[in-house]
Amino acid sequence: MLDRYESTRATLRRSLSGGGKFTLVHEPGSPLAVSCWPFSQVMHAYALSDPVSGPARFPGLARGLRGYRDPEGGFRESVGRGKRFYDDNAWLGLAFLQRNAFSGGTRSRMRAREISDFVQGGLDPDTGGIKWDEDGPTYNACSTGAGALLHARLGNPIDASLGFLADLRNQDGLVQDHVRADGSIEPSVYSYNQGLLILAALAAGRQTLAQEAAEAGEAHFTSQRLWKQPVAFNAIYAKAQLRMGRAAAITAYADMLEDSGRDEHGWFTQAGRYDDGKVLDTAAALQIFTLLRFPHLVEKVV
Repeated sequence: MLDRYESTRATLRRSLSGGGKFTLVHEPGSPLAVSCWPFSQVMHAYALSDPVSGPARFPGLARGLRGYRDPEGGFRESVGRGKRFYDDNAWLGLAFLQRNAFSGGTRSRMRAREISDFVQGGLDPDTGGIKWDEDGPTYNACSTGAGALLHARLGNPIDASLGFLADLRNQDGLVQDHVRADGSIEPSVYSYNQGLLILAALAAGRQTLAQEAAEAGEAHFTSQRLWKQPVAFNAIYAKAQLRMGRAAAITAYADMLEDSGRDEHGWFTQAGRYDDGKVLDTAAALQIFTLLRFPHLVEKVV
């Protein structure tokens, strides 16, 4: 009988098409490629799991990503169309850095640097915030956190962006969602934004800030509260808290996922969901199960 890591990897494999040389990702039963955000999280899932399970899927996905490329730089929302989201692009850059953390090669790092250059184009140097998308008026925690993390992991300073994220915290120390065009704050709290502050602070050597964010996240996000968040958000949060050695709520949540999160076809559609798709949250579950099954990988989490 397959364990939860192996069975989830096998389920996610069913979303891939095109073979090992040029791989695209589809929702079950759909001929269309998924949008850039779920594609990025499938890349993350295989960047983590390829080092411990073959065959390697990341190289084919990296080639498949070409279909999303914009001639002017960065990657579009969908294959051949759509606008460019700064957070989507940051996730892609981080996926290449995650691959680089295990492969040690230069190509993935070069691609991450190119993507980071695009993402930094959405930065407001006065506030440190990064736009959510190229035409949008909001500066979001997800784009700022992911962009800052990518930039820091490439050896660059991110003090302004860390200040932006720190200022977005509410009275409980939790990062709120975004700053609107009028300067007001959207106060929603999501697990992944806490994880991004933790990871970005760690990458910048701001241990005290990372510790504060980890403590605030742990106090709020019990396993029951994590259950109500999208699995995709929780995978990002889990990486951060596992890096900080805070595994209790993550382990309990992972057990809940295995017990109650799958549908009859093995997709993770019964827990908190980002949207109606099946691939995104299943790729996220694979990331969580990979790190719990192979804890030695945690120290190389990007």
